[in-house]
Amino acid sequence: MSDTASRPVQFTEDRIPREGIEETVSDLIELYGGELAASKENERRFTLPLRRGIAAAGGVECTVSWAPGEAGDAVVTLVCNRDVDAPKAQRIALLVAGVVGSLLFMIWPFFPHSRELGALSWIGGIIALAVYFMTLRKTSGGIAYDFLQRLAKTQRSRATAIES
Repeated sequence: MSDTASRPVQFTEDRIPREGIEETVSDLIELYGGELAASKENERRFTLPLRRGIAAAGGVECTVSWAPGEAGDAVVTLVCNRDVDAPKAQRIALLVAGVVGSLLFMIWPFFPHSRELGALSWIGGIIALAVYFMTLRKTSGGIAYDFLQRLAKTQRSRATAIES
């Protein structure tokens, strides 16, 4: 196992509306299939499953805390006990499959009587395209970063709905 998996990970988001944040955190923990472990003023400790909604896949312990900021906003910090990003070996395997697929797709026309190579090259070309589109997307920070971003988005949308 890599050394980064045992180090705590911390994400911070500022300018999040403070009103109703406790309810939003509780709703998101329930949405992700997590369990609330402890609840203090301006802090919640909980466990999120590594795979959303599937507790059998293991879990990551998180602590979300918020401190008052400016003008009714808060600075929210999420600390996890380990890195929960997607496995890098799977990404590398997909990239290798994409490269092999694109090479097969490029050399296939030079073998006119080989039907098997043609089908294989089309499949390889599709894999290469899929890998290309996957690399266009920004890499995620895992379920913990997704949790924090969803918390911020929900709180900001609630604040704009109240103002409207």
